[in-house]
Amino acid sequence: MANHAVKTKLSTSKFKTEIKSAYSIYLDSLAPTGRKSMKTLLQQCASILGHEKPIERFDWSTLTFEKVQLIRSIFTEAGYAVSSINLTLAGLKGVAKTAFNLGQINADTLLRINSVKTLKGNATRTGRRLSNTEITKLLEGCNKITCPTARSRDRAILLVGIGAGLRCSEICSLDVGDIDIKNGVLTVMEGKGRKHRQIFLAAEVIAALKEWKQYRHSSSSALFCKIIKSGKVIDNRLSPSGLDYMLTSLQALSGVEKFTPHDLRRTFITQLLEKGVDLNTVRQLAGHSDVSTTTRYDKRDMAWQKEASQGISFSRTSL
Repeated sequence: MANHAVKTKLSTSKFKTEIKSAYSIYLDSLAPTGRKSMKTLLQQCASILGHEKPIERFDWSTLTFEKVQLIRSIFTEAGYAVSSINLTLAGLKGVAKTAFNLGQINADTLLRINSVKTLKGNATRTGRRLSNTEITKLLEGCNKITCPTARSRDRAILLVGIGAGLRCSEICSLDVGDIDIKNGVLTVMEGKGRKHRQIFLAAEVIAALKEWKQYRHSSSSALFCKIIKSGKVIDNRLSPSGLDYMLTSLQALSGVEKFTPHDLRRTFITQLLEKGVDLNTVRQLAGHSDVSTTTRYDKRDMAWQKEASQGISFSRTSL
């Protein structure tokens, strides 16, 4: 019987066989949205341990219980948020586990590092939600933009942020093919934690995206991209810093108090909670793994709490 070679995608592809460090392998295991912040935190850890060279050259096999405990103490005394400290500890333990799998540290060292306790306490609530008045002003500000392409893009970005609750990095990572105009569905192909999710959009968000998509072509290209001064749309994907600059310019144009791109996400989550949507559904729409994370985005004010508690009825109902 003749042997027939089976062709696969692997047989026609070229791969790099370079052996990576525990640090690089660990970072690669994270979703793209979380790599930048984790790299910054681990760089700070290496600096505390006396490493002044590029983070990629730090020998993570030298990590010990004492060093991780020292970093925890320094971060705590410096006033870092509980969430930031615990994220740092998770990163150190993740790198240590990877180093163990590579045979660079022993099981006893890994066990001791994992015994470093996370910090307890309530995470500080930061940021704010945008009021309906501010949202109206921002939409009116979009109408003041003279360049048609910039006006269409900025309005679509604003409504996607408020109407879909995407993270800044998720907005920038969207491709044209991630938007299903016919069914009104936006798909986040790889959110934080490598979770895919779909969000059904409101009619106004769909209309804004439909208008903007007229300026985009290939379904594989970036949905939101750069626009040069002449108004020409170029294929370069809009970066998080570019998105922040765009929103800052829109704030100035609209006369709205300073807010961050992430505040659009906080607004989306808070509005869902105000509408009485159950917490687990909000968690799923936001792409959170834990409900406790979702609760930190709740920006309902004291007036809302007052109305809720004073609305309790003590009258007896007839049986």
